[in-house]
Amino acid sequence: MTNPLTVVFAEEDTLFRLMEMALLRKLTPQGEKTLTYFFGADFSEPLGVLTSMGDRLGLPRDVKTIVCQNEAEVDAALPHADALVLERTEMPSARIATAAPRIKLIQQFGQDSRHIDMAAAKKHGVTVADLVRFSSLSCADHITALVLALARNLLPAHRRVIAQRDATKGSDFPADPPRNKFNWGQIKDIRVLAEHTIGFIGMGENSGIVARRLRGMGLRVLYYKRTRLTPEEEQRLGGITYVPRSELLEQSDFVSIHVPYEKATEKLADAAFFAGMKKGAYYINTSRGGTCDEKALYEALKSGHLGGAALDVYRYEPVPADCPLLDLDNVLWTPHMAGGRPEFMVRESEDVLTNLARVLRGEKPVGQLSPTRIERTSMLQ
Repeated sequence: MTNPLTVVFAEEDTLFRLMEMALLRKLTPQGEKTLTYFFGADFSEPLGVLTSMGDRLGLPRDVKTIVCQNEAEVDAALPHADALVLERTEMPSARIATAAPRIKLIQQFGQDSRHIDMAAAKKHGVTVADLVRFSSLSCADHITALVLALARNLLPAHRRVIAQRDATKGSDFPADPPRNKFNWGQIKDIRVLAEHTIGFIGMGENSGIVARRLRGMGLRVLYYKRTRLTPEEEQRLGGITYVPRSELLEQSDFVSIHVPYEKATEKLADAAFFAGMKKGAYYINTSRGGTCDEKALYEALKSGHLGGAALDVYRYEPVPADCPLLDLDNVLWTPHMAGGRPEFMVRESEDVLTNLARVLRGEKPVGQLSPTRIERTSMLQ
């Protein structure tokens, strides 16, 4: 009797719970909460996709999953892991060595694998792969769109055109030759990106993709984070520049927030933060609403110190009807949609499990970072 395929998830994560259901081919209590959060009460369709995924990919049916809640559980699970899926958990040399006799794949969920000792993985012949998250590409698209919308003043432009509609007038659409009038809506403050600077507070996967794109569009890109990137990493992102936070605020025409919500970042963007920003600059938040003092943002926008804001996240969602920010014309709103459609989360689950299936067949995984160790026999045969 062979041992079950043991897949360890190093952290508690909603996406990992989707992957767990795909491996087990059944609905789990934690998975039900995740599906309800993403899809609402009727999640039968995505559940069907998930529970059929393992067979479709050819993964073994005899599977054991471990979702770790703390570091001690990670250490206890590693000697038994055939595969490890992680996002932030540290994998130093000692942990690699512990896992090495059995493990066939360490799958980084995302592309930031600096917490994995790659030299140790190569030494022990452990396969490590990363993943371009589809939701990260979606977020990057959205953030780029917000920058462009602010720079081109698209929201006021849209409103100006729609204002031409007059229900009191009859149908008298002109039939004479076309006529042109440059900027007939008199849209002010149209900006050319190549003459401007964007500053990122935090530089992770989403902001890294955006930074590389915007560098290609001619923007100067500044960033601030607690641990500076290496010169090689800065260059890979198009040649971005690290500066202290105060300098970033002073120099940036756009400031985009990319930090997790925690005690240290509660109302990170407060009155002093906005006062330190360049006059007429734009504030963008697609990370977490709790990082912003919305009252301070309202005052900075209403006074004219800031040129505008683009918000995808808020302290309370949906936005309360009496939120003062709703009264301002210089705020561009989106309803927490940067990550895209809920189906993207199912797609990311399949990307991870596809890599696992490839490795179990003795194939090279997508996004391989360390040498593949080919087993004598395939667990999928």
